[in-house]
Amino acid sequence: MASRQIHRVLVVGAPFGDGHMRAAEAVGRLLRQRNPDLDVAVEDISVHLFRPLPLDRALRSAYRWSSTHFRGRPHQGLYRVAGRWPGLVCGLSDLAVGRSAQRWLRRMAPDLVIATHPVAGYLCARRLAARDVPVVPLVTDSGPVNRIWFHGRYHRLLLTDPGTREHAVRELDRNADVAVVGAPVLPALQRRRQRVESRHTLGLDQRFTVLLTAGGAGLGRGVLAAARHLADSGLDVQLILNAGDNRALLARFQEIAVDRPCLVRGPSDDFEVLLAACDLVVGKAGWFTLNEAAFSGRPTLIVDAVPGQEECNARAAEALGMARRVQPAEIVPWVRRYADAPDLLRADFRVDGPAEFVAGWPLRLADALGDLLRIAGPTSGPGGSAG
Repeated sequence: MASRQIHRVLVVGAPFGDGHMRAAEAVGRLLRQRNPDLDVAVEDISVHLFRPLPLDRALRSAYRWSSTHFRGRPHQGLYRVAGRWPGLVCGLSDLAVGRSAQRWLRRMAPDLVIATHPVAGYLCARRLAARDVPVVPLVTDSGPVNRIWFHGRYHRLLLTDPGTREHAVRELDRNADVAVVGAPVLPALQRRRQRVESRHTLGLDQRFTVLLTAGGAGLGRGVLAAARHLADSGLDVQLILNAGDNRALLARFQEIAVDRPCLVRGPSDDFEVLLAACDLVVGKAGWFTLNEAAFSGRPTLIVDAVPGQEECNARAAEALGMARRVQPAEIVPWVRRYADAPDLLRADFRVDGPAEFVAGWPLRLADALGDLLRIAGPTSGPGGSAG
């Protein structure tokens, strides 16, 4: 049992990309399923700052603009500043929105905070220090992550990639409380869907199927370029084009579908069905999309990466054997290779090991938080074995 009374848990993220909030939602869902008596809130911190201003939409738009214009150099510059001067970035963030965050946290009155974004974690730790509320960041990136993740006084640091541990210990110290839990992907709480069933659900036949996805935030010019190359290739494959919540990208995908039949999707809550229906994923190097694909047994061809952290994600995914980085102009011969001989997917990629690791995240999270609260084991049903 936990050594202190935890009744209300706040799982908090931010709107910079989609992985931070997807991780928060997965953790929140696990806590609700396994601990019905807990009061669990999953929140985007920016929604509650300077209300009624739509700060969350403004930040999401700014992130998308900085990541897609001028080859992503504005985002890369901000990323480097945060890594070189994390104290400055965190301090300025607290100066700008700290009091607003404190008022919101006072209303929420959490007994435990799990943060899936570094600035959100810092603000919570800084503004809850007087109440001695434990704040636990969950690092939603891979490899040598940005140093801003380590700037703050935290109860414990949770990692989603084993390759981050050495970097974290070096940045902190040998006695730092660091635990590797894996990426908390939502499909790990559900039964693994079958390919035939999922294609039937989507109205597809049983031909080789490629899912081109720009992530939940709809980033990735490389994905659009790859989609155009495949649409013009004449390959006898089915294409699923997932634009996330990017309306401009959705319009471009719909233009492609006028001349070449494709399944085009915008924002949706059935991404696991799209993954299960495909044989191969073509996308960007978002760490959670890569892990969701691996959990579903689908390798990824990476055709785009936001400069900065996603370049580390791409290298980590390639090292694990669950993805390969290719240029958009090279996508047709790669897809032809696997469409002609699908067995080559298992020869060229190793997704079973990463999938098994991802599936174990609920148990590892329970162990990592064992001194704070009890996360019950799975009850019944095929989805419960995810832990």
